[in-house]
Amino acid sequence: MLLNESVSEQVVQNPEADRPNVSITDLLATVRLDKSKGQDLLAEKITLAMDMINDQVLLLKIETEAQIRKYKRAVCYEAAAMICEDNLDFDTTTTGQSRGENQQAKTQSLRRVVNHTIADLTNQKRNRIKLV
Repeated sequence: MLLNESVSEQVVQNPEADRPNVSITDLLATVRLDKSKGQDLLAEKITLAMDMINDQVLLLKIETEAQIRKYKRAVCYEAAAMICEDNLDFDTTTTGQSRGENQQAKTQSLRRVVNHTIADLTNQKRNRIKLV
């Protein structure tokens, strides 16, 4: 697959019927990913991310445009974090060690966005901790 080969605008069906579907185009528009991962892998990561987010917002009814937008953002960032974690294992050489550490920081940053988005979605306060 070519690096910038176009992927179809596949819509991934949410396992829970009352939750919004997320397309691969939504994912690529929300987070920075290359298309070389392929349509199947991107769709699978979206499905896995939907499962994780659905578990965290079990009793929440997602009805308004703002809620739909936040839900899709949480799913897209969770999918990107999963892809980022998968990429940690690619390079195990000495020079790759620092790249792996950078990817870990990026994964943590993506998950922080997921946690903040879920907090916004559920009207919970964001937890902030200051280390002394």
